[in-house]
Amino acid sequence: MPICVGDFPPFNSPKLPKQGPVIEITTEAFKRLGYEIQTQFMPWARILKEGEDKNCLVLGMWRNAQREQVFNFSLPIVQQELGFFIKRESKIKDWREPGLLQQQLIGVERASYLPPALQEPGIRLDPSAGIKFNLQKLARDRIQLTFGNKDSGLYIIKNEPDLQGTVRWLPPGIERKDTYLACAKNHPEQEALLDAFNQGLRSMRADGSFQKILREAGLSSSAP
Repeated sequence: MPICVGDFPPFNSPKLPKQGPVIEITTEAFKRLGYEIQTQFMPWARILKEGEDKNCLVLGMWRNAQREQVFNFSLPIVQQELGFFIKRESKIKDWREPGLLQQQLIGVERASYLPPALQEPGIRLDPSAGIKFNLQKLARDRIQLTFGNKDSGLYIIKNEPDLQGTVRWLPPGIERKDTYLACAKNHPEQEALLDAFNQGLRSMRADGSFQKILREAGLSSSAP
């Protein structure tokens, strides 16, 4: 059974052991109900198209009203925390301080999701191809804040020597997003596939193997 997924460490990536904790969880959940999966890594736009065309299930999707017209969803798998990174020596203490965001140039990923806090009047955004580019711009003082996924940003910082000791996460996060396995509503097996996955996921949570996988990947705080 094909699963379409993006390269998004530390959650899922062909570069990670067992292709990452989210794929390890998905593989085991289906295996418990007698299914075998084949993961296909591709860009997000193609993932959505392949999923809509019933060529694969989509792993790691966020829910919104538009997607709910096309897809049915599993139980939530993991949560992704969104928020800001700053220079390590920055004097910013809390992004919620009134008027603070309007005073900063904020790096964001082009065409990506923006929370309501970044859609307020006066907010200045600097789009780029991804969070890695924005962390590099932050390190070089070209922007004052980088918005993105906490675990993804921390993974990049850990693996980029020029970012280590230079930038850091700014607590608290803005929001947490549940991620799901999604299947097109017109897929002939969508009900059976999602039911099987949900049963396997419940079983893994009950016996502790779900928590063990996230803990070993350093993502225990991402459990929903």
